Amino acid sequence: METPYLPPRSTQPECSSADADAALRAERQPRTEGAGGSAEGTPRTIIWGESADSPTPQPCGESYRLVVGSDGRSHAIATPLPKPDGIPSAALTDYLNLTFPFPQGRAGIPAFLAELHGHLGLYLGGLTDRRRGLHGWLESFAFDRGGALFAVGGQRGTALLSLPGDACKLIPDWLIATEWFRNALKAKITRWDGAVDDFEGTHPVDWAADQYTHHKGFNAGGNRPKCNQAGNWIEPDGSGRTFYVGKRKNGKLMRIYEKGKQLGDENSPWVRWELELHGTDRVIPFEVLLEPGKYVAGAYPCTGWIQEEQCRVRTIQKTAEVSYEHLTHCARQGYGQHFAVMLAVEGSADKVMAKVMRDGIPKRLRLPIPPEAREDGRAHPDTP
Repeated sequence: METPYLPPRSTQPECSSADADAALRAERQPRTEGAGGSAEGTPRTIIWGESADSPTPQPCGESYRLVVGSDGRSHAIATPLPKPDGIPSAALTDYLNLTFPFPQGRAGIPAFLAELHGHLGLYLGGLTDRRRGLHGWLESFAFDRGGALFAVGGQRGTALLSLPGDACKLIPDWLIATEWFRNALKAKITRWDGAVDDFEGTHPVDWAADQYTHHKGFNAGGNRPKCNQAGNWIEPDGSGRTFYVGKRKNGKLMRIYEKGKQLGDENSPWVRWELELHGTDRVIPFEVLLEPGKYVAGAYPCTGWIQEEQCRVRTIQKTAEVSYEHLTHCARQGYGQHFAVMLAVEGSADKVMAKVMRDGIPKRLRLPIPPEAREDGRAHPDTP
């Protein structure tokens, strides 16, 4: 078993909830000139666990700072920390939400779409009005492919671009995309998911649960986040189990689940680790798009094993393989006997197929093809 990544040791006290409480109480006391800032000037930022001798906080998955607002109240802002020696491509971006200034509203959509196509290509396609709002925005639109969404109207003159997993697979160049998001759109990441596929199941859900229970593998700053389970853990039945660490409402959630079994293969060892971050009281750096592996590996002490380069094409191929076998099994179980009767009646397999076949591809097999997987660079057969 590989040695899990542990943050560098520090001479300062470990970051803990007690440190945070003490810092909050200290910050709420009246301040005078020379005590780290003036009452009239910009409020002072306090780093959790800081001291006069060691101002740098101990890395523990995220760094924290206490920001004092104009009303005198303090709140913590977290920033994810990467694993310094992590492999940038050891994880894939599997969900991305961005918000950005968009005061022109609906009238600015044609220009925005042209700009998007110029930077991200034509892979997402055009927009269709959904005729309803989304997450507080008054109007929303669906892209042709990937399940991507765009929303405008209200929300202080901003817009939302939402790219779920299938849409993220269609981004041809994350460096170009990141520069456009950050520099042109002046966007803020409000949700980011990083995924790691452990096809051989070397770090299964049981290992994750053991790390949580006995090895402090998910502790951060001295605190252990809440955990939860889904599926049959008493008598595993092949339908798949999930182990959750953290809570979405707190802005950081890790999901470890039996992906192959979820797709229908009861014997598949395939496990997926997914880190989900939200931008509430958290600054998600754009580096997560360029070096996702470092941020998933650095999320917890026990995720340091994440070092193998990930490949979207392999993930899609594996998904198609498992889904095909599952659908074939369902067809055999549900209609195999009837197919045998049809063969006896019709006299040939060709006649049977002519009676039962219809055009199209099952939804479970309609998977996006990344641009790098096609010689012509197209993400879908009907892509211009």
